Amino acid sequence: MKTLITARFDRNYTDLLETITTDYEFAGYGVTGEKMPVPRMKEKIKGVELLISEFEDINREVIEAADCLKIIVCCRNEAFASVDIEAATEKGIPVLRAGGRNAIAVAEHTIALLMCVSKNISLTDHLLKYTDQLTNVQYNDNGGKRAETMSEWSMDPTAPFALYGGGPEMYGKTFGQIGFGMIGREVAKRARGLDMELLVYDPYVSQEQMDYLGAKKTDLDALMKTADFISINCNVVPETVGLISREKIALMKPTAYLVNTARAKILDYDALYDALAEKRIAGAGLDVYPVEPIPAGDKILSLRNIVLTPHLAGSARDIVGHQTDIVLTDVKKILAGEQPRFICNPEVLAQK
Repeated sequence: MKTLITARFDRNYTDLLETITTDYEFAGYGVTGEKMPVPRMKEKIKGVELLISEFEDINREVIEAADCLKIIVCCRNEAFASVDIEAATEKGIPVLRAGGRNAIAVAEHTIALLMCVSKNISLTDHLLKYTDQLTNVQYNDNGGKRAETMSEWSMDPTAPFALYGGGPEMYGKTFGQIGFGMIGREVAKRARGLDMELLVYDPYVSQEQMDYLGAKKTDLDALMKTADFISINCNVVPETVGLISREKIALMKPTAYLVNTARAKILDYDALYDALAEKRIAGAGLDVYPVEPIPAGDKILSLRNIVLTPHLAGSARDIVGHQTDIVLTDVKKILAGEQPRFICNPEVLAQK
């Protein structure tokens, strides 16, 4: 089975790959770190039966140029971001995806953001490294340094202990989970590991499916009103665009924290900014934004009660191994006539 692999690939899985094919070539993003241009993809796809891609644009042009293609694999959670599913379906080509490849990475990042903002870790780290606000250095009228006035970090009333300590423990608090898919469940596991009470809003998941974590299914308004920590981990679908609106944010406790490691379209960022600037909620952690990269001078950069990361929650060195294992296992299933775990167009299999 002639195979083209343009995705990042964990070579520890070469033996598993060679149970599928020994006729394979590595190229594109997985080799160079740059996406192979569409014209080049149209050339390379000739004679290829199995394509394992990641960030290359497998659009209609590429799919129509394929003369032997039997399976398309996209090593992303959302294959439609890189693959024209409709064009593949028209040609009867199943499209597989790497479902859950970065679920653990996103879950860990979510909890890390909540800890950083609620315990002022990022803020005080910045103040220590880049300002004199938390040191004993004081200045005289001429701009020169003079003797310190702070007696101790732990006891002085102007010390960090008094100014930036006192954040909430997570233990025993209520954790609100918006979305209970593969990522949401991993986030919920970690919140449960911190002995938090779990409230979940997900209209597509039953209470029985949450019981193994001791989570309680609830409606969105009740979650926003009750939770001390709120995590957005749902997909962007028509029902979730703008889901966390100004009205929903207004329901939050003044002591509550919110984190978004899902997609920006789910959250009203102007409303979040207003709530943070006016101290109507305690803080937030964000990894995704309406415009990326964040424009210089964006108002959200001026807030102190927020922790920002540049869309890297789903990045970890282990993900390449996860995605390689996931997609090769599903390719073996489909070749054996079994139902793969992560297929974007299952109707194609039903037609075969």
